[in-house]
Amino acid sequence: METVKVSKGRCFVRKGEKLRGLFVLLQGSVRAVFKNDVIELGAGSIVGMMEGLSDSYLCDYVANTDCLFYTYPYRGVEDYKKIFEAEGKYVAVFAMSAMHQASVIMGRYAIAYRKAREYYKLLMEYYEEYKKFCGDYGIMEKPFKRMGSLTPVQIKEPIGGWVISYYKRMSDLSLKSIDQFLARDADIGIGQILNAVSWMKKAISIIGELKDYLHTHRELLLSSETENLFQLYFELARKASSTGIDIGELRQKITGIMEFAVNSCMYEEKVMKDCFGEYKNYDFSQEALGDSEALPDEIEEYEEGFDYLSQILDYASYPEDKAKEFRSTLEEYKALPDLYASTDNIRKLRRVLTQDFYDIYELAFFRSLKGGRIPVGVKMFLNFGFMDETLAGEENAHSLYDMTEELYRCKAENVFTVYEWLLSIFRGENEPSRNEFDMDYMGFLNEQKKTGDIKPEDLPKLQNDNRKKVEFELRNMFVSTNRATYGRISTYCPILCEDDIIGSAEKMLMTAEKVNGALDEIRKIDFSLFYREVGFSDPEHDVNREVIQKEVVPYIILMPNAGTKAMMWQETAGIRKDTQARFIFPILTGSDVSELMVDVAGRFRWEMCRKIQGARWNDITEASLTSEYSDYIQYYRKNSELSTDAKDKVKKSLQKAKNNYREVFVKDYQSWIRYESKGSFRLNKVARDIIFRYCPFSKDIRSTLSANPSYQEMFSKYDILNGRKAHHVEAWYDRYQKKGGEITEELQMNLDFYSL
Repeated sequence: METVKVSKGRCFVRKGEKLRGLFVLLQGSVRAVFKNDVIELGAGSIVGMMEGLSDSYLCDYVANTDCLFYTYPYRGVEDYKKIFEAEGKYVAVFAMSAMHQASVIMGRYAIAYRKAREYYKLLMEYYEEYKKFCGDYGIMEKPFKRMGSLTPVQIKEPIGGWVISYYKRMSDLSLKSIDQFLARDADIGIGQILNAVSWMKKAISIIGELKDYLHTHRELLLSSETENLFQLYFELARKASSTGIDIGELRQKITGIMEFAVNSCMYEEKVMKDCFGEYKNYDFSQEALGDSEALPDEIEEYEEGFDYLSQILDYASYPEDKAKEFRSTLEEYKALPDLYASTDNIRKLRRVLTQDFYDIYELAFFRSLKGGRIPVGVKMFLNFGFMDETLAGEENAHSLYDMTEELYRCKAENVFTVYEWLLSIFRGENEPSRNEFDMDYMGFLNEQKKTGDIKPEDLPKLQNDNRKKVEFELRNMFVSTNRATYGRISTYCPILCEDDIIGSAEKMLMTAEKVNGALDEIRKIDFSLFYREVGFSDPEHDVNREVIQKEVVPYIILMPNAGTKAMMWQETAGIRKDTQARFIFPILTGSDVSELMVDVAGRFRWEMCRKIQGARWNDITEASLTSEYSDYIQYYRKNSELSTDAKDKVKKSLQKAKNNYREVFVKDYQSWIRYESKGSFRLNKVARDIIFRYCPFSKDIRSTLSANPSYQEMFSKYDILNGRKAHHVEAWYDRYQKKGGEITEELQMNLDFYSL
C-alpha cells in the first residue's frame, strides 16, 4: 500500500490502459468519464473496482479536487486475497465500497432507462397531437418520415428492479453490519465484490445504449439543421395564426417542448437559442406566412418532375436575365450526346455553367443566413451540388431529397459539410483556408493593400468582416477543392450529374462515421500521425521551456460533389502548429474511403514536416523526415545498402512520380500502412528505416512484429530512445509537482504518448 496525491484536474487513469492498481479515495472527489456519461465518486470509493473482471480501465478518471489515495497493486482477482490477508477489516471496507458504487450506477441506469422510455412516449404524443391540431385547424399535415421509423428503446436483458433495490439497501448498511455479515471471510467478500462488479459493467453498457438512443433521436424533437417536431409546431402556428385561428392551446404545447428541451440537458445552448429565438421574436398578430406566402415553391415530400431549379434560382434571387441565360445554357448542356467530350464548344459550356453555379451558390448561402426555413431543393444544391432532376436522374434526386434529412450523419466535432464549414467561418468559429497561392485571408488583404485595391484605412474593418471571410473561402478554397476532389479535372462541371453516381447516392454518402473510422484505422497504426511538439512553460513553478506532445485531429470538409479524390489542403490553420489541418473529401464517393485517407495522411506527414523545418526541409544536416527521404532518393544510386533490384524499383517510382520526392514518399507511406504494418514487406531497408523513425508503429503492432528479424533492431533502438524521453518527462513532472505545479490533462496526454 502507498499513499498518492493527485492534483485537481489531472486525468490520472485513462480508458484502455492496462489495469495496474486500485486507488482507495481518502480525500477529495473523482469523476469517471465514459463516452457519453460522467459518474461522480466521493471519499471511500475505489477507482479500479469496476474493472475487477477486466484487464484494462473502462473509462478516464479525473480528479475533481486535490485527492489523496491509498493505492494497491492489482492485476486480477487473486490480488484481493493478498489485500485481505494483510488486513482482515478491508473485506468489509472494499465490499461496502462495491455496494455503494453499484447502487450509484444502478440509480443512473434506472434514470436513463426511464428517461429513454419517457422520451419515446413524449415524441409519439407530440406527433399525434400535431396531427390532431392540423385536423382541427383544417391545415394540411406535413409528413414526417423519420417519426414513422421510430421505435421504443429496446434492451435485450434489462436489469431487474430487485437488483436496483438490493444494492440500494446494501449501500445503506453500516460498515459494522457488513463486517458482521461477511465475517471477514475473504472468499465471501470477493464474491460480493465481483457480483457487484458484474452488475456495474452490465449497467454501464446499457446506460451507453440508452444514451446513444437519446442522442440518435434527440433531433426529432429539436434541431437547428434537420426537420423536427418543434419546427412542425412552429410552422403550423404561423399558418394557423394567419387565418385568425386562436392558437393559444398550440402555443402551450410549443412551450412544453421548449421547457422539456431546457430541463432535459440533451441540447446545446446554441441549438436552443437558434431554434427558440425566431419563435420568441415572431409576431403572430401580423399576417404571417400563409399558404400563399410559403417559401419559394416548397413541396411537402419528393415529387417527380418538380422544378427544383426554379426553387434554387428564386431562393438565391438570381437576376431574371441571368437566370434565363443559365437555363438556356443548362438545357443545351443536357442535350449533348456526350457530356464528357473535350471539344472547344463543350468546354466553353462547362466554363459558363461553372461560373454561374458558384455565383448562385454564393447568393443562396448568404440568403440562408437571413433565417427561416431552407427549402429542400436548396439544401440539395448547397450540400450535394444538385440543380436539375433530369441531369441528376430521378432516382438519385429522390435519394438526395431523403438524405437532406440525414445530413446530421455527415457532421461531427471535426467533420463538416461545406455548408456547415462556411457557417462556422461566418460565425467566427474558424478562419478561412489559404488560397491556392498559399496565402491566408490576412495575407490576401495585405496584398490588396499593396496593389491599391483596398485603402489602408479599410484594412482594420475588413480584418474582422466575417462576410468577406466567407467570400474569400467561397472564391478560393471552395472553387479549387471542389474541382480537385471531383477527380476528372478536364471534364469538370460542379452540377451533379447522373453519370457521377456509382451504384446509389446513399451508399456513396460520406458520413462522419465513415471518414472518422478511416482516420482511426490509420491512427491505430501510425499513432503519432497527428501529434505535434508544442512548447510548455510555467515560470511560477520553475518550468521555463519544455516540449510536449499534443494530438490535433484534422478538420474534414465534405465538398458538394460526387468525386473520386481527396486532398490535404493545409497542414495547420495558421502559424501555430497546434491548429487543425484541413482535409477535403467529396460528400459522395465511390472510391475506397480508407485508401483516400491513407493518401491524404501521407501528404500531411510530408507537408507538416516541411512546415516545421521551413527553408531547411531538405537540408540533410538537420535530420527530419523530408530531409532524410530527399537525401535517400537523390543519392539512391550510390547507396551501398540498396541492392540492384531495390535501386531499379526506386528509379521506377521516381519516373511514375515525375521526379516528385513527395509523391514517392506518399506511395511508400501507403505501403507502410497497408502492408508493412501487417508484416508484409514492400519497402527496401533504407526506406523502412526512415519511415519507422518518423512514423513508428503503435505498441500493439510493434509487439506483434517484434519477432521478425527485419524489425528487431529498429524496434530495439526505438524502445531505448522512447524510454529515455519518457524518463525525462517523468523526472521534470516530479520536479514540477514538488514546486506546486498541476499535471493537467494536456500534460497527462504528453506522458501517455510515450506508452503508445
